[in-house]
Amino acid sequence: MFNTIFNGFKSFMAQPALLLGLVAAIGLIALKKPFTRVLSGFVKTAVGVLILNVGSGSITNTFRPIIVGMKDVLGIEGVIIDPYTTLPAVQAAAAEQNPDLLSWVGYVMVLAFLINILLVALRKITKLRALFLTGHIMFLHSTLMTWLVWYFFQLPMWPTVFISATLVAVYWTVGSSILIKPTDIITNGAGFTVSHQQHLMNWVSWKIAHIFGDPDKEDIDKLKLPGWLNVFSDNVVAVPLIMVIFFTPILLWLGPAALGFEKMNFDYFIQVLLLDLQFGVYVTIILTGVRMFVAELAVSFNGISEKLLPGAVVGVDGMAIAPYSPNAVIAGFICAAIGEAIGVVTLIATKSPILIIPGFVPVFFDAAVTAVFANKFGGWKAVVIISIVVGLIQVFGSAWAASMSGLVGGWQGNSDFATVWPAMMTIFKAISPIR
Repeated sequence: MFNTIFNGFKSFMAQPALLLGLVAAIGLIALKKPFTRVLSGFVKTAVGVLILNVGSGSITNTFRPIIVGMKDVLGIEGVIIDPYTTLPAVQAAAAEQNPDLLSWVGYVMVLAFLINILLVALRKITKLRALFLTGHIMFLHSTLMTWLVWYFFQLPMWPTVFISATLVAVYWTVGSSILIKPTDIITNGAGFTVSHQQHLMNWVSWKIAHIFGDPDKEDIDKLKLPGWLNVFSDNVVAVPLIMVIFFTPILLWLGPAALGFEKMNFDYFIQVLLLDLQFGVYVTIILTGVRMFVAELAVSFNGISEKLLPGAVVGVDGMAIAPYSPNAVIAGFICAAIGEAIGVVTLIATKSPILIIPGFVPVFFDAAVTAVFANKFGGWKAVVIISIVVGLIQVFGSAWAASMSGLVGGWQGNSDFATVWPAMMTIFKAISPIR
């Protein structure tokens, strides 16, 4: 009887949707929410994770054969840099090498959050004050780090969970804490910090942007930008457009056989266009699922952290600072895209074995956030120069990371994952008894 109950509980906890639903429910119970609210939180969280899985599976089924075909036909490994291609890449790799791995992610996310709380609770010793509460980013980081730690060391479940959670928690806490002061300056004391995926470049921008100009005299928000650029602020539109710009030439390079056509005819070009649009559909599905379960977990995590750590600085999504410099957001996106294009052309010209295919999230939600820091502390010239550099870093750093990741077709792409984490992976590789 006991074994039956234990095995049933273990099976329940091995399902990420049910595990995260349970976490949300426990948090809501701790906050003394009514039963109907607890039930709603469990169901929405579980359904959100399942929607995420549908979107991730669709990307894998549609685009992975094309990415693999690049290696077979051209001898080049194609990698789309976007967090929402990393998820299906991890899922596909885990399905082949360790099907249990995805069930560990929930444990990593929860344990990392608790370690984040502990580090802030000990702030008199650690000097760290930031609680990382950007839920969808927490999930992305936990998923990728679980894969990387297992891939390099292939340890059992609990050592993998503990190491992954510790690494993620230290990254969250340190990265968010070093941005408390500059974020406070940008927001005129709004009382939050940025918790995202470009901590290093945000910090660097704060420190060096003044070299490029006077932020008071050269504030980019005093310039008038063309209104049509606002189209890129809508990811439903911008994601397919980015794919048209960067992915369509690669499909044409692969030739009609990659999509099952004998020659380049009208139907072939229609199919290429549909693939670009489908990528936008799948990313929208993934974001819908992520937003659904993150909204429930955020209530739970926020409530618990407020009770345990009153006075801690809350870390939120980087786009929370976008309203403080809207022109910098658009200009940062465009200049980073230029940097990425230069990087991609350079990879092709140097016959790199890895070809980076830019995605929307790094070039917008990453570079645009850093551009706000650049503008506040250096003006429009800092925005242009730093954003182009960010684009280059995203391409070359992601090529470096992808060469070690063990994943096919996808990598996170944001600037921390093109600098901080490839450096960490290099250390992993140096000490790994396997790789």
